[in-house]
Amino acid sequence: MTVSWQKVFSTLAAERFRELYAKAVLGLEMGASPKERSKLVTAGLLLEGGSVNDGLFKDVLGAAAGPRPQGVDRFFREGRLDGFPANPADREAVLEHLADRLFPDQRELDEPLVNRLVGTVTRDIPTLRRALVDYGYLERNPDGTGYRRVLEE
Repeated sequence: MTVSWQKVFSTLAAERFRELYAKAVLGLEMGASPKERSKLVTAGLLLEGGSVNDGLFKDVLGAAAGPRPQGVDRFFREGRLDGFPANPADREAVLEHLADRLFPDQRELDEPLVNRLVGTVTRDIPTLRRALVDYGYLERNPDGTGYRRVLEE
């Protein structure tokens, strides 16, 4: 049975149920009425046999966490790069994703605009800009005046 954190907290909000639960955790005689015991079971604090549900808090926290991001989304938090991946394959995937996201076509862009675009996903603009060039996703003009997206043929 999946129990919500709200159910657990609403039950433990009552002093009597905190006392009963504390006694159960300590292995003491609870002295709970059948109705009180039933409420603790319904909240997930106790199992049907009356023993403490040892996995309750782990289960509730796990359910509240939501799904874990997959793929390149693992490296972003609220749309910004959370950290540069150490794994070369992950790094390549993140850079490809960012190149597609920030530079969808081959228009030439000046450095201030490239910096503004890169700045939408990271604070470390020079490092990310350099990585995009080093990994072949952006090409820098020899005179340094502009950048152009490199698209595979």
